Amino acid sequence: MKRTLRLIAVFALVASMALAIVACGPKAPQIAQGVDTENHVITVGNTAATSGAFAGVGVPFNYAQEAYFWYFQNHTEGYKDADGNAYTINFVHYDDGFDGVAGKTYTQKLVEEDKVFALVGHFGSNTVGATVDYIEENGVPMVYGVCGVSDLYNTEKNIMTVQPIYDTEGQSMVATAFATVEVGGLAAQKLGVISTTDEAGKGMLNGIKIEVEKLGKGSSVVYQEAAADATDYSAQVTALKNAGCDVVIIAANQAPFVNIANTFVTVSYENVKLLTSYVSANAATMGGLVLTGAINATREVYAGAWLVTGSVPDTTFKGWNDFVEYVKIMTLYAKEKGETLITAADPTYGAFIPFWFGTEEWAADGVSSYFLNSYAMAGYVSASVFCQGLSRMSGKALTWDGFIEAMESAEINVPMGTSVSYADGQRIGIDALAVNKYTVANLGAGEVYRQITGLATLEGSIK
Repeated sequence: MKRTLRLIAVFALVASMALAIVACGPKAPQIAQGVDTENHVITVGNTAATSGAFAGVGVPFNYAQEAYFWYFQNHTEGYKDADGNAYTINFVHYDDGFDGVAGKTYTQKLVEEDKVFALVGHFGSNTVGATVDYIEENGVPMVYGVCGVSDLYNTEKNIMTVQPIYDTEGQSMVATAFATVEVGGLAAQKLGVISTTDEAGKGMLNGIKIEVEKLGKGSSVVYQEAAADATDYSAQVTALKNAGCDVVIIAANQAPFVNIANTFVTVSYENVKLLTSYVSANAATMGGLVLTGAINATREVYAGAWLVTGSVPDTTFKGWNDFVEYVKIMTLYAKEKGETLITAADPTYGAFIPFWFGTEEWAADGVSSYFLNSYAMAGYVSASVFCQGLSRMSGKALTWDGFIEAMESAEINVPMGTSVSYADGQRIGIDALAVNKYTVANLGAGEVYRQITGLATLEGSIK
């Protein structure tokens, strides 16, 4: 019914437009809301968790978006209108604490009261799931969903997501778990799965079950489910330990993943490999698990990745060059704000500064404290993808339709990743994933992790 009514509305709009053309002749494009042509400002926004359990994701994500917007308008050609006026970007943010009800309320406020031109970095499975229908019906452009819920895929054209879908990643994790070591797999004999009952866990579990059936491995898999906000996961982890699982997939978002991983210490579950989502593939998160003992010599953690930077300097590698550019922009922004930098004297990360950035003039005083934060990298990508669309609109009036057409006109470069295409209305995000290994041993000098496989689609991945 919703789409039928929408179709009727479209026909009515087309008819009224035809009458207007006959009566008045051609008109200039109607500039979209959120574009202040007098003060030359473009307003965008998001609602994200910058407090509570997911603040460790939302805070660096939003910071990096702000950093890239600052760089775009101060150190690039940016966006200019037809008269050559350069525009700044006003970023409006509300803290929803990762609550879907609050997220929906703030999303509506951004669109209807703040009149944003676009939602950029639409954050979290709870809020995204609660607002997809509203965004489709309203027509406001949404660039980059900060999650991989299935609701984001094959949507209306105004929704332009980037990150991989959880279902696809679930399939990839199973393929990785059962593949042989020679091709980058974990050679699982008995696979355990702990999935949370929220949208993230459900999406990954759906993909896991699809791939398990495809590979004919049903008898080799043990499933356990748990609430994402549970305080005790010992029953689920113990059940997999007793079943003799040598590889365990943790299909969960960041906060429950950390709690589940630490439970392996509590129940003394050794000699097992843990495999999880790209959403938790963060150096700070993994470093914390090393400190708690969740990652040790007999319990390594593997995670998917759709951004691949490399772990040692390699200027022939796109991911490395993109990573250096990311650190540069984040560092310049930190200096602009007068923030403390990480220097070579830092006891934890200082060794990486001269090893990775020793020849860079902008890094002589240190680098941004977010230089290894994967959530900041995601925010940086989000803002970059949006600004690529703005650049393509430079010299033209900013309209929603024009912006969407610009985004569809050619592939969008994904810094530290591959690319994403919105051509012909395609809305599936990135489907190429790599696998990274996090461990306390067997890494070379300057390595935080080791890449096991390169970026590959499921069809071309390890089998």
